[in-house]
Amino acid sequence: MSKPVMTVTWEPVAPLGPNAAFHACALVGKTLYFHGGIKDASSSSVPSKQFFKLNLDTLLWEKVAAPGSPALSHHAAVVLENRYFTLIGGWNGKKRLASIYVYDTVENKWMEMTHQGFPSGAGLSSHTATLTTNGKVLVIGREGSLRTQRKHGNMYILSGSVASNQFIYTSYTNNIISRSGHTVNLIGNNLYILGGRSDMLFEKFVGIDYKKNSSCMLLDSIGKEINSSHQQHLEKLPCGRKHHISAATNDFILMHGGETFDGKAHAPVGDLFLITLKPITKFYQLHSSQLCRSGHACIVLPNRIFIHGGRSGKNVINSGLYELKITTS
Repeated sequence: MSKPVMTVTWEPVAPLGPNAAFHACALVGKTLYFHGGIKDASSSSVPSKQFFKLNLDTLLWEKVAAPGSPALSHHAAVVLENRYFTLIGGWNGKKRLASIYVYDTVENKWMEMTHQGFPSGAGLSSHTATLTTNGKVLVIGREGSLRTQRKHGNMYILSGSVASNQFIYTSYTNNIISRSGHTVNLIGNNLYILGGRSDMLFEKFVGIDYKKNSSCMLLDSIGKEINSSHQQHLEKLPCGRKHHISAATNDFILMHGGETFDGKAHAPVGDLFLITLKPITKFYQLHSSQLCRSGHACIVLPNRIFIHGGRSGKNVINSGLYELKITTS
């Protein structure tokens, strides 16, 4: 008797959300917040100031009415002090920014923070922001003005507080490859960067000075099933891609979707890969439902993984929230 085959499926759970791609999202308590992004593929350079929330218990969408929401796309979000939904950088329709905007989920108001330390005339878009265990934020991406980009990427530490109304960018290293539309996973003190360029899909930094505890039982289950099934790993890395999503636990990283650089796909793809990190790094392609997306948002909980929105086809901006499910057949 043949061994059951595991299939990983994206199932719709809240379909009537905001149309958004290249937007930002984060979880505060049991509420998901979604901000900005591109609403219409025909106006891809025009960012939105839309702001919605979704309660995970009721799965009901609600538009957040709070003045001062900035119009941004290709920005990043973290949550500070389990209260402040914090936006970092992004594209405002005219230039890349290093600005920091904070939404106070308790007082229902937006605030723009002061910041210093970022190169004058430069900004960030399609970058990443990762909250570390000591409350500081690791920001990784290419800096650049409207017309120029550096050949090397930069890694910054963002520190400060909402109470002080001030944040400081401190350069950590510029010894990373220039990337845009990449993802970052900080697992313990090891940093894993995926995509964002045509080559060098996978980059690892060992023993950095900041750490994050990553845990997702769902992803652990997928990884253990792959290890026990003796599925053949890929002989070579997948082609380069950008605007995908990734999710991590201690020993595994999941990567989905994006736009590939190999010229074979002229629209977002639905590829789903599992990366095992121990004892050595290996890539596995999962049997999955082909939900093709790029510029979508990913939310990782201790036992659940969601994606929202994103672009599909040539001109479709999506609105649904999907949850990752495992089936066997």
